[in-house]
Amino acid sequence: MLKKLGKRIINNFGLKIIAVMAAVSLWIFVGNIDDPQKSLPYTISVTPIHTDYLASQDKYFEVLDSNNTITFTATAKRSVMTRVSASDFSATADMEKVEYDEKTGNYRVPVTITNNKYSASQLTITAKNPYLQIVLEDMGRIQKTITADTRGNVASGCALGNVHVVGSNLLKITGPSALVSQVDTVRGTINVDNMSQDVTDSVVPVLYDAQGNAMDTTKLTLSMSTVTVEAQILNTKDVAVEVSTSGKPADGYMVTAVSSVPESVKIKGEAAVLNPINKIAIPEDVLNLAGANANLETSIDISAYLPQDTALVNNSDAKIHVTVRIEPIVKRTFEVPVSRLTVLNLRENYHVEYGVEAMTVEIAGSGRAMASFSEGLLRGTIDAEGLYAGHYNLPVEFELDEAKYQTTAIVQVPVILTYQGTENSGGQPESGGQPGENQTPGDTQQPGENQSPGDTQQPGGNQTPGDTQQPGENGQPESGGQPGGNQTPGDTQQPGGSGQPETGQ
Repeated sequence: MLKKLGKRIINNFGLKIIAVMAAVSLWIFVGNIDDPQKSLPYTISVTPIHTDYLASQDKYFEVLDSNNTITFTATAKRSVMTRVSASDFSATADMEKVEYDEKTGNYRVPVTITNNKYSASQLTITAKNPYLQIVLEDMGRIQKTITADTRGNVASGCALGNVHVVGSNLLKITGPSALVSQVDTVRGTINVDNMSQDVTDSVVPVLYDAQGNAMDTTKLTLSMSTVTVEAQILNTKDVAVEVSTSGKPADGYMVTAVSSVPESVKIKGEAAVLNPINKIAIPEDVLNLAGANANLETSIDISAYLPQDTALVNNSDAKIHVTVRIEPIVKRTFEVPVSRLTVLNLRENYHVEYGVEAMTVEIAGSGRAMASFSEGLLRGTIDAEGLYAGHYNLPVEFELDEAKYQTTAIVQVPVILTYQGTENSGGQPESGGQPGENQTPGDTQQPGENQSPGDTQQPGGNQTPGDTQQPGENGQPESGGQPGGNQTPGDTQQPGGSGQPETGQ
């Protein structure tokens, strides 16, 4: 059976091949002569045109559901359709022809589809729904000032200075009225993280609503896509706040303390400006204590007293709380032994003796301060600078904490200065005595010439025994007692009060 079938296929095989080829050629020939119609579907994007027409009507449009495509069918002879692709078609929606669809309650725009290669007579385009569905709203327009802002923290020891938008900072915004009305602020934010020098950068302005949420701007048109922001980086310094007062409290009262919270603040500025600054001084006329008899508490805004070209790092430090403590004055009287006195600037080989064993001193201070005051704390000094042998009344400077204690009157102590030096081989005092020439033992004088033993005077002109020489200011002899000629023995110089020698006895 198979052999018979094989023979039939092989039999006249060449003629059979020729017949098949002839049939195919005839089919192609007939098809080319007839060229039947062919239809194919396409989907392309729709391009709105004349959109400025709606803008001129203060209208904003948006494609419904963001579906700006259209599907259609193209029909043409097969020979044409074989050469057609989707890129040969274009679809436009003329916004001047917008119409309201009562059935859907939406607006629609007729879509015109054209083929860029073939005319309508060569190719037919059919669309089931040849409309672009749109949402039509009122157009909103506003202008907002772009606020310069920063992100991150500057380097340690630095602070932000002026941060501003370089050039125009006015942004025009257009879009759906409902969306535009939600715009509350616009910020251009620059990154200053770990920066120690001035920074400049181009940034995208961000729109925020009243709740501080960033807004989507895809439906909005902005007049600027980027803005340039510049941030100044300054040095910082901690400086003390110094509060002064004016006026005298009521009689019997005193200021015991002036304090502020905070005691110091951090300021910022250029390094050259900050270097010489070490405090912020509040003028004394800001706090007038005249007649006050109770503590005073107040707030002071220190912004006006900041040094020029500086600013506070923390604005919260602008107001400081000042407390002035005013307390009744308490007085106590003490007897201070002269052994607690220290003599300053005493000439070499001079000795001090006191005319009293103790001094009476009255100390005034607040009740709390005086309660803790001890007589053993009282120490004082007297100054013998420029003084020679003689009797003096010298003022005493007591070592007191002046912020807590004060003496109520000047205290003086009587002292006697004597020279206890020795003669040298030339009859003159050793170093530290009163210089002079040819002195004999017992001399206590200013330098002079050829005096006799026993003289105790300032050198001067010729005097007879018993003459007294009157000293002048600062323990120095007055005119006539300057170093001069010969004196006779027996002359004496008597010291006086208040550090001045007394007149002759």
